[in-house]
Amino acid sequence: FRRVLFRSRFLNTLSEPARNVFLRRYFFLESAAEIAERYAMKPGAVAVSLHRTRAALREHLRREGFFDE
Repeated sequence: FRRVLFRSRFLNTLSEPARNVFLRRYFFLESAAEIAERYAMKPGAVAVSLHRTRAALREHLRREGFFDE
């Protein structure tokens, strides 16, 4: 239950486009090419969005005490 709350808290910090890209990649397991086509983006833009979202997730996890660097 705590994990679901944590995930929704993190996802709610994202913009809608970033959240959609992140969920399409890691929940629906779509490729960057599929996501790019779905949202009329370039594959490179999808990659950049995912990179930034993973960095935000890493920082969120660090702040929540899940790991220390």
